[in-house]
Amino acid sequence: MTSLPVGATVALATPLDENGALDHTALAKLVARVVEGGVVGISPTGSTGEGPRLDRDTRVAVTRAVREQAPTGMPVVSGVPLTSVSEGLRELDLLAENGATAALVAPPYYYPLTDADAVGLYEHLADRSSIPLVLYNIPVFTKVRFAPDVVRRLAAHPNVTGIKDSSRDMEYFQQVVAATEGADFAVLTGSDTMLVASLLSGGHGTIAASANLVPELSAGICCYIAAGELDQALAAQRRLQDVIHACRGGTPPAAWKAALHHAGVCEPYLAPPATGLGDAEYRTLMETLESLGV
Repeated sequence: MTSLPVGATVALATPLDENGALDHTALAKLVARVVEGGVVGISPTGSTGEGPRLDRDTRVAVTRAVREQAPTGMPVVSGVPLTSVSEGLRELDLLAENGATAALVAPPYYYPLTDADAVGLYEHLADRSSIPLVLYNIPVFTKVRFAPDVVRRLAAHPNVTGIKDSSRDMEYFQQVVAATEGADFAVLTGSDTMLVASLLSGGHGTIAASANLVPELSAGICCYIAAGELDQALAAQRRLQDVIHACRGGTPPAAWKAALHHAGVCEPYLAPPATGLGDAEYRTLMETLESLGV
């Protein structure tokens, strides 16, 4: 079995103050919240963690703080928004030195990336990284889609340990599961509205934004499926879908941060240049979440 945890890993938000600086007190509160809610791992500085908007020093500081606050042995899978190979390798070294157990590496987004270039790039990084790599398939942001055969080839590398698929494409997800069958490789969904379907299709779990606010739902779904309790899993999935749909407003992850603010966890500020929800959007979100009992 892969070295990545099976179950619900949180795509951790990054609490910031009004000046855009890391809010260490709120971060500690958030880590405690998700751990208590049942997550099996923490993935900071990905999309929900606004990694591409943060500078490298801040991403490393977040990883260091999460490692200090998370339970001993809990995986920390830090996001790396790759721009250049040399900078990516340097960041992988720094993340390893500061407690990351793996890195969620998004492909460069500016130029097209051929299948051959994708394989060459990740093999080059994996050969030199002291921590395992997790592929990040999120074409809505990067405009890069890892072909299933590319994933199959990379899954054979001993230092490429999984993929987070945020394509919202179940046919693609099933193709990746089939392509990597038998490999020491985790296929995780980033689309937690499809968590039950992903698990039943052979997926290993999720790296989920929703686990910041309602970690018990995605964690519960994984446990229900593992126990063969499909009816309970489907009931939790319906509730989770309602929460996720409510938190899709504004520039991501504005609604998640607004919801965490309402829950008393952190301020709603986003990393510049993004701005949070407007007053009307905030009120609507709070009314919806309260109606859902969140």
